[in-house]
Amino acid sequence: MASLDLKQIEQERKESGIDDLILKLDHVAYRVKQGERIKKMAELMTLAPYREFKSFKVLNANAITTCLKLNETLPVIVISEGLSEDSIVEQYCQNYGSRVHHLAYLVRDIERVVEIQKQRGVKFTTEDIIGSEEEGIEQIFTIPTKTTNHIFEYIQRFGDFDGFFTPSNIAGLMKSTEKL
Repeated sequence: MASLDLKQIEQERKESGIDDLILKLDHVAYRVKQGERIKKMAELMTLAPYREFKSFKVLNANAITTCLKLNETLPVIVISEGLSEDSIVEQYCQNYGSRVHHLAYLVRDIERVVEIQKQRGVKFTTEDIIGSEEEGIEQIFTIPTKTTNHIFEYIQRFGDFDGFFTPSNIAGLMKSTEKL
């Protein structure tokens, strides 16, 4: 019976066209407790030849985020650490521990992906896609999965934008996960 359900899911995906819209894994994002970001970076940099690519302070969320790259390939690893007890990141870690927070998938047409996924019953942390074509990036989070509590992110970049968020949208992304 389970295999029939999986075949049905594959058929529904194919019919919806979503398979052609979701391109590849873009990044894996961790949320870690205060004081654990450097330790997590060192662990990952020891296991594989990752290097620090970018770091950002997210003032609105009282957090710091670091991106690690393996050569010039995707996926990138993103590590966020709360800088105080009331940080969204630290509160998440108090509930779930330091762990993978979300898996981000690069998509071709984010509006269409969201439309299809909503029709399929997928729920999101916000009604609106965050960001804009003018900013170079649009993204949205699903609510956590039932089996692993992971969030999926759909992300679309425009032009030559190679980042993972902008200063104007990172707080909105983090805030959208506040009540999870």
